[in-house]
Amino acid sequence: MTINHDPNPGELLTTKEYNDQNDQLVQLNTVKGTKILLFVSMHCVRCIELLPQIRDLRLPNTGIVIFSTGDQEDHKELDDFLQKKWSIVSLSSEQMEEEFEVKTHPFCIVADATGRILNRGNVYSGEDVSNLASVNGEGKLKRLIGHLFN
Repeated sequence: MTINHDPNPGELLTTKEYNDQNDQLVQLNTVKGTKILLFVSMHCVRCIELLPQIRDLRLPNTGIVIFSTGDQEDHKELDDFLQKKWSIVSLSSEQMEEEFEVKTHPFCIVADATGRILNRGNVYSGEDVSNLASVNGEGKLKRLIGHLFN
């Protein structure tokens, strides 16, 4: 897992509205609890390998939204595979970069209940997602370095 603090922790998530795989409106500011935004490409082997691990995640008081480069058929299959747990939003790689500064996949942004970004980074396993979500506003590397020099 690579933790990246751009944009700076504390920045708010976008208020833009999206439509999910069921054509339901998704507003990130109304997702309850901690928010995990997962960005995947349907052409990325690491992303495809990550999806079964995501399906088994158990993160209480957490809302997950998946942003995918897939088409409607891909999202129907993904929705079935994920047991219809989460919203899946179609975005191109270009839109992911423009709207969320996501340049690589798989990528995760974690925000608190108010929509303030706590952490973001590349994730390659369900454990990476869980660890990123459990770091409250401070990257593990930053904490490790702080302990080494204090």
